[in-house]
Amino acid sequence: MRNYQVFGGALRSDIEFPELRPLESDAPSWTLRSTPLVPDMTSAILLGEAEVIPGCQVRLFHHDDGFRFIFDDTGIFDITDHGRDIAWSKGPAAEPEWVRADVTGRVLAVAMHASGHLCLHGSAVATGGGAIAFLAPKFHGKSTLALALTRAGARLLTDDVLPVNPNTPVRAVPGVHQVKLWQDSASHFGVDENRPAPRPGSKHLLHDFSENMLSNDATPLAAIYLLSPVIVEEGAAAPAVARSRMHSVPSALALVRHSIMGRMLSGTEAQHVIDRATAIAEAVPVYQLTVAAGMERIGDTVDQLLAWHGGAAVAGAHA
Repeated sequence: MRNYQVFGGALRSDIEFPELRPLESDAPSWTLRSTPLVPDMTSAILLGEAEVIPGCQVRLFHHDDGFRFIFDDTGIFDITDHGRDIAWSKGPAAEPEWVRADVTGRVLAVAMHASGHLCLHGSAVATGGGAIAFLAPKFHGKSTLALALTRAGARLLTDDVLPVNPNTPVRAVPGVHQVKLWQDSASHFGVDENRPAPRPGSKHLLHDFSENMLSNDATPLAAIYLLSPVIVEEGAAAPAVARSRMHSVPSALALVRHSIMGRMLSGTEAQHVIDRATAIAEAVPVYQLTVAAGMERIGDTVDQLLAWHGGAAVAGAHA
């Protein structure tokens, strides 16, 4: 088994993760092991289900020993020992890349939930003034903005899955150090050259960052931004970016809405999500961020964000 760096800890796995950095660790945060055995669940409760891709469902259960994901394609993941142990039973269509995506997505998000974190669908970078996070639905530019900030001197914390520790001080936890880009953004940054084309409907995955572009530390969260792209007519005098602070109640509701597992967690587990979102919204400013859509003014947007948040990151500032 090998150890990999992810979510601010070490994943020990008998499955290879070429997109993750190897790590020496005698005390892994999580252990992922393959097994043909699927034990019976005791006092199982269906928490929720969702469509992963058209025709493919995932269901999440809570039982006496922990949580269980059942994916129609990749198989069954049992998450026990407060999220620290993950057992995987291979499914009927377990393509390796989709198994890995399930692990670094929903499976580890539930493992982080079991340990007290709130996992958000968003991106984050570390700046000179702390971490800043971007939350938005698909096609709103959060990955593009995170990459642009990283290339301007910020340090990439995560893209797609953002774990947040709600304890004081609230901290953004490193996730997976890769950025997922749609074709227009990939072409703008020149990262699609000499790379295989992604599957139709999928993104380019960029993960060959140098170490000085990454943050491996849980970093105090300075601000959370809800992205709202707007089309600015050519020649208009409108600023590239503007922000307005939200009150704590709508902020908490927005965090619940952007929770990775919010729609699949019911009952007591849903209450945990609400409580953590409320604690974060009361401690960290949440802003509506209006940004010019497209790539033409992204440089101005990056400059303004860095001016608001202390400029480029300083190596080791948050260790």
